[in-house]
Amino acid sequence: MYKELTRINSVEEIKEFFSKNLQDNFFTENELKLAEKKNVIKSLGARYLIKKTILEYLDIENKYKDIEIVNHSTGKPIVIFTGSVKEKIRESGITNVQVSISHSRNFISSIVIIEKDV
Repeated sequence: MYKELTRINSVEEIKEFFSKNLQDNFFTENELKLAEKKNVIKSLGARYLIKKTILEYLDIENKYKDIEIVNHSTGKPIVIFTGSVKEKIRESGITNVQVSISHSRNFISSIVIIEKDV
């Protein structure tokens, strides 16, 4: 079984959110370092949207750092789970999570595909 979750936010919404919230509450050191080489708002914004989507699906609050999104050498985003999120993924029967990130000048979008055994 597959579940596709899509989220689109404006870059302005993400900027406003980050201006009110400390970025290190949501991201690992690796993610913050990766973003330094890119457009920080778009890079971290996309990662935030993915994490928020996954946490909402799992009905878990404030465990953003238990999800890390890194890039494969090809650029493809890879999701790594740790801690309570990893445990919830296992308990939920989720076998794979794939993500896609896209952004334009004004918008950031993410797609999360969750695969489960039925």
